[in-house]
Amino acid sequence: MNRSHSSHSISLRGYRKIFVYSLRNQLAYLPSFLLRNVFFVMVIFIFYSLWRVIFRDSPVIAGFTMVQTLWYLTFTEAIALSLTRVWYDIQQEVRDGSLAYLLVRPYSYILFKLSRSLGESALRLITLLAEGFLLAMILAGPLPGYIFALLPGLLLMSIGIIMNTCIFIMIGLLAFWTEEASPFYMIYQKMLFIIGGMFIPVDFFPLWLQGFAKHTPFAYSVYWPARSMIDFSSKVFVQTLSGQLIYLVLIGIAASCMFRCAVKKVHVQGG
Repeated sequence: MNRSHSSHSISLRGYRKIFVYSLRNQLAYLPSFLLRNVFFVMVIFIFYSLWRVIFRDSPVIAGFTMVQTLWYLTFTEAIALSLTRVWYDIQQEVRDGSLAYLLVRPYSYILFKLSRSLGESALRLITLLAEGFLLAMILAGPLPGYIFALLPGLLLMSIGIIMNTCIFIMIGLLAFWTEEASPFYMIYQKMLFIIGGMFIPVDFFPLWLQGFAKHTPFAYSVYWPARSMIDFSSKVFVQTLSGQLIYLVLIGIAASCMFRCAVKKVHVQGG
């Protein structure tokens, strides 16, 4: 019993080390990442100009003020831009055959990819949230309740990133059958844009679309974490966390099943 427990602990410690190493490695590329964040600044400024005109005649739209709407955008963009291209890495490993060598190593391929990607995403998220904070403060002013919502909001945003990363891993695994996973990534990305409420809060949608969108994994990975940040309540937090955990379990099971099928495909083909 002790031996099994020790082995399991070492395994978890190993994935934690991968996460930390990836986080430290990302620090070397921080200046380059900051330069690429010009896109982030442009998106915030463009939407600020748009929202300022839209909210001119009405101080509140669908329960959102202009200040809340701009801050909401900084949170959704921070989640989206924190994500790595893990799907592309997996696709390339499938194409060049290097994945067959990785499969024989003494670790879970999925957990390895997840740990490594999350290490990169962690530093990106912190950087983007800091930039978003400065931009939103300058353009729109302070967000009421921000300090109180910060820690629970960070938890929900982190789980949202984990959900998206797991789905990206599944998209990458599709390369076992299609060799080209980019079309699936593009479709998923557009679903995040629209159904996930990345640019426009789901509350602005027609009622029939709201009812559908708010219960999808896209919304639980982007909309709900940002929504809880701008208008925090224990009810919304519990609802969001519960939905995220349910979807995370389902996504994890789906990713594990896909991986098993992919490995069988490799063995059948003699790869």
